[in-house]
Amino acid sequence: MVRQSVLFLLFFLILQPAVSYSQEKFSQEDILMLQEKELTKDEINSYLPLILELFNESSYEKIIEVSPYLIENAQRLEEQALAARLRSALGNAFIQVDNIHGAEELFTKSLEERRQASDTFGMVSAYINLGNTFFEQEPQRAIEYFEKSLELSQEVADNTIAYFIAYNNLAELYVTINKPDRAQPYLNKAKNLLELHDFNGRKQNFESTVYYVQGAIHLLQDKPREAITAIKKSMEIGGEKQDDNYKINNYKNLMQAYESLGMYREINEVRKVYDALVEKRYESNKIKQEKNATSRFNLNKYKQELRASKLENDLAAQTAQQNNLLLKTTLAIGAILLILIGSLLYGRSKRNKLLQNLRAKNRQYLEAKKRSQKLASSNTKFLSTISHELRTPLYGIIGLSSVFLEDPTLKSHNDDLKSLKFSADYLLALVNDILSLNKYGSKEGERLQMSNFSLDRLIHHIGQNLEFINKKNNNSFHSIIAPEIPNTLYGDKTKISQVLMNLMSNASKFTEDGSITIKATLKKQVGKVNSILFEVKDTGQGIPEEEQANIFNEFAQAENLTTQDGTGLGLPIVNKILKILGSKLSLESSPNKGSNFYFEIDLETGSEEHVEAPFEISGYDKLKGKKILIVDDNKINQVVTKKVLEQYGIKNNTASNGLEAVSMVQENTYDFILMDINMPVMNGIDASVAIREFNTTTPIIALTATNYNNGFNELGKHGINDSILKPYKTEKLLNLLVHHLS
Repeated sequence: MVRQSVLFLLFFLILQPAVSYSQEKFSQEDILMLQEKELTKDEINSYLPLILELFNESSYEKIIEVSPYLIENAQRLEEQALAARLRSALGNAFIQVDNIHGAEELFTKSLEERRQASDTFGMVSAYINLGNTFFEQEPQRAIEYFEKSLELSQEVADNTIAYFIAYNNLAELYVTINKPDRAQPYLNKAKNLLELHDFNGRKQNFESTVYYVQGAIHLLQDKPREAITAIKKSMEIGGEKQDDNYKINNYKNLMQAYESLGMYREINEVRKVYDALVEKRYESNKIKQEKNATSRFNLNKYKQELRASKLENDLAAQTAQQNNLLLKTTLAIGAILLILIGSLLYGRSKRNKLLQNLRAKNRQYLEAKKRSQKLASSNTKFLSTISHELRTPLYGIIGLSSVFLEDPTLKSHNDDLKSLKFSADYLLALVNDILSLNKYGSKEGERLQMSNFSLDRLIHHIGQNLEFINKKNNNSFHSIIAPEIPNTLYGDKTKISQVLMNLMSNASKFTEDGSITIKATLKKQVGKVNSILFEVKDTGQGIPEEEQANIFNEFAQAENLTTQDGTGLGLPIVNKILKILGSKLSLESSPNKGSNFYFEIDLETGSEEHVEAPFEISGYDKLKGKKILIVDDNKINQVVTKKVLEQYGIKNNTASNGLEAVSMVQENTYDFILMDINMPVMNGIDASVAIREFNTTTPIIALTATNYNNGFNELGKHGINDSILKPYKTEKLLNLLVHHLS
């Protein structure tokens, strides 16, 4: 990111001319010495390059530990400019450990001191530091600080450095908020300043940064060819020394530009380098997060130490006043004074021992915290892996049992086969719930996937899915959609569908000989934003008031409902999704009277032109005689898919990996390709890319046990026409084939 590179530019450039020698790295003895010794100006200056080195090594905890003592010495010597530099270093360390409030407080204080001292350049520095503080969290506020620095820079004699920082960061900020036309003028000014200053030998680094921002601007302006030129220039200038964050963003922008131009081969080449850099950054970020955790802890600890130090200074001042009085009194009072000093020394020794014990306890705490975080991460990975691995055998069980149920020679075993399929379906529901719970607890799961959709069609589809269980429990189903609600809405259709599906499924499951009603009411409309109240009512068993809070916990059910099938994960999943959508689930229920689950969300009015048309299925006879290539490394999966297709007269061949599939498509003609994703030799994504180089018409449908976060959008980039998650219902696969056939 630009902020990471330019953030400390001002501090670095001010620091370099001021020092000519440095210390060895801080040891624990050095830190203890700083607490006791009064330093000279030269001694303080000798620590400045070491502080810069500590920052480059991400040792923020050391900066936070040492800087307060150096600042205290600089203030004692009335070296306010030197104290301002140290505050800049400390404040920037605060930023890196996400202590934005601490950084703001420090820089605001520095700004006020520089204003009282009529130090214009110091005020410019403070405004730039404040701009960097809010760069990511509050871009508009950061813009205001950088513009103030530009106003003041006119009063500074040598203002090239300050101008460059402000121009460069303003350009980056306007790119961040998608205003390329506002960003370009500032970037042009930054480019011009590069010709006037060498920035203490770092000109090449900042020139590569400027071209990176230029590439981002061209992308926002829909100029992919110009973007490619600027990005390659940035990478050429930065070379191997270019910061990994710049490299990753350059490669990411390059892939986006290639995609705009349909240059898919180039995307494939760039992605390999991009994935390697992302993996490298992931490992680096783990180390940095561990250091940040230590830094945050040290920050709180040394705030306490500074307060203790202030108290000690106050006591020393009081003792000095008493000494002046005691000098005029008798030797007896002097003896009392000696006793008092001895007591203070003893207390100090005791305090130092206590601090040593506290540091030892802190180290133990950090080690325990690290182990706990590692265990939590391992548990999450294990849960996701085992849930994924369960899908493959479940596909075999569900698929074969469905085939056997259609076999007239096995009618005598129908009850056993139905029991087998029911058990497998139940286990699949549990796996899906566990994956959903994991997914919506992650950052990827919190990402919204917006689209236009018909609410009436969505609710009708959910009702069809629950038709079997409602017939089984003798329930009637009703939907009431207020006519004021627009026909087409714009929002995250997938998340809304999962919320309603879970609530309506629960209602159908726990209601017998009753009714299920879903109601949508327009509560408020402001412009294109519609506030819609959704209610799912049933006439089932109801939930006692004392148990209503418990049912929102994971794996929990009300006591009167424990005899019913269910994982106890449905409502926790609903709550997590609604939190992402900015809403919350509420409940009204009474025993033997039923329940009403309701929530309110804001959805924009959508465009009917962009609503995905529903499948129009006229029969599966169209598929008879068609030829399909089944690509799957699992022999059981091959058998299941073959038997399903052969029931409907569909011819098929099989391939056990992507490379074999590419060869078979070159030698034969197929109407469809069913492609697994995770395979040895060559995976499904690489195989699809290779096939699309010589065959762009045959539909490729991904059959995979992996639930991708971005769904089809993630696979569609590689030439895959559609996807279906294993295990699946036979009708869903057949409908998909008929849809792509037409």
